[in-house]
Amino acid sequence: MPGRGNIKEETMKLTRENLTKKTDAQLRDLFAQALRCQTEAPRRSAFNDASYAVRMIGSELARRGIALR
Repeated sequence: MPGRGNIKEETMKLTRENLTKKTDAQLRDLFAQALRCQTEAPRRSAFNDASYAVRMIGSELARRGIALR
């Protein structure tokens, strides 16, 4: 989709402060992207980047009280 960065770019900008500024919908979308990247990771480093993103985004969603399905 136009305007969407890849998960590697997003991971580089992934901070708690950055995540708090995102909407719930943006976080859920980013979480889904990170999970897809994690399952499709061609290298261990890509898997680790995606895993880090999943943990960070999941923590922010949990802080907001949003359950993941």
